[in-house]
Amino acid sequence: MNDRMKHLLPNDRMKIFQEDAFNEDAELVLAMLYQPLIGMKSVAVFQSLWKEASVQPSQSSISHHQMMSRLNMTLDDFYEARKKIEAIGLLKSFKEEGSFTTFYYYLNRPYSVKGFFEDPMLSVLLEHHLGKEDLNQLKRKLLIKTSRPTNVKEVTKRFDEVFTTIKPEMVMQQATQAPSDDTLVVETKLPVEWLHKMLQQQKVNPKNILSTGNIRFIEKMTHIYDVDFLELEKAVLWAVDEQQQFDRKEFLDMCKDIYYKKHGSIPPRLYTKNEDTQNTSLKEQPSKTKPQPANEKEAQIIQHFESVTHREILEDHSSSGKASMKEVNMLTDMMEEHGLSQPVMNVLVHYVLNKIGNKLSKNYIETIAAHWSRAHITTAKEAMDLAKQENNMYQKWQQKNQQKTQSYNKQQKSKEVLPKWYQEEKNQKKTSQQPAQQRSAPQDDKEQEELEKFFKSFSRSNHKG
Repeated sequence: MNDRMKHLLPNDRMKIFQEDAFNEDAELVLAMLYQPLIGMKSVAVFQSLWKEASVQPSQSSISHHQMMSRLNMTLDDFYEARKKIEAIGLLKSFKEEGSFTTFYYYLNRPYSVKGFFEDPMLSVLLEHHLGKEDLNQLKRKLLIKTSRPTNVKEVTKRFDEVFTTIKPEMVMQQATQAPSDDTLVVETKLPVEWLHKMLQQQKVNPKNILSTGNIRFIEKMTHIYDVDFLELEKAVLWAVDEQQQFDRKEFLDMCKDIYYKKHGSIPPRLYTKNEDTQNTSLKEQPSKTKPQPANEKEAQIIQHFESVTHREILEDHSSSGKASMKEVNMLTDMMEEHGLSQPVMNVLVHYVLNKIGNKLSKNYIETIAAHWSRAHITTAKEAMDLAKQENNMYQKWQQKNQQKTQSYNKQQKSKEVLPKWYQEEKNQKKTSQQPAQQRSAPQDDKEQEELEKFFKSFSRSNHKG
């Protein structure tokens, strides 16, 4: 409240401006996509400013007290909501001092549905707030794709193919004087020059990596995942593929690794500064005493699990030194879903890899992860102790999964239908059982086995068709 009183009072005036028309889906986007990030009050404040801008006469103003009454909201709540819609990019505020204070509020157009999901920062934050499954459901509901035949080829002419703004004789001269990509200036707080030199030292062409779009993407991801400049070098180099192109998905995955190693399993979300301080103070008050390692060797193992990520665990177990991104993503999703800390997930992955011959069974891992989550396992030491105590139970789970797989395979085999006349003939041969037939049984069995293989293969081909 004290902070608000320094910046905003009830009798301060407001003038509201909407320079650009909003998209038709603005209401939908605000309610379905922005609201999970900034909250209902912030969306209500933005919508009220929007409606006021449409009816407010030019150069007229209203007091903040009037807006408070319309919203049935305290000025403290209004101020907090205003800060959030400013920070998310929906509002710009300007202040004029005079005989009375006037605020000029300029409303920015909310993203369209498509634009929102294409913005890397907003889409990633929404995924952390809602979860991957809910986000995908929203995409399916809101993104209506228009389809066109697959055999068509685009022949649309580009602007530069049809038009030019200079005389033809000036084209060559203009081209020679055009600035190179190296002189492209992007407004960013990233150490672009340092990244440029670092990539050159690694014999990577900076032009392919430090494009305007990539720089903006890198900056947004480093904000979300708390990546400092030293960690940034590792993340950028990791994202350079064999063709010396920047792989955004690889960069995002490395940023996630860095974040979870530093902050545990709680995914990054939007918090106000006050909320962040409260959460930090709660983290600094552990609810239970941290278990101590039994000996020096165990202490070294625990320290290892606390200083790496599950990606690095997989890389250590791979002969190529590389981890499968499909497996890394599966483990990351599972860690977030069950709320496991990074050290606990590391112990789980290490345990499973050693138990079932360097293989990762999703069902097996998820069973243990759910069990450890219910048991409130938060440290590598606790995870190691529980794994030792309940090793037999985990083996039974593994055997149960194997039995299910075997049972499923038998059911699939039983679905292979042989012709009715063949079954009748087979039954007849069994009932007759004459001595001569018994003497030639080995040969008959062999022929029968070959015939059965033929029909089974024929049955499979029909199923495929």
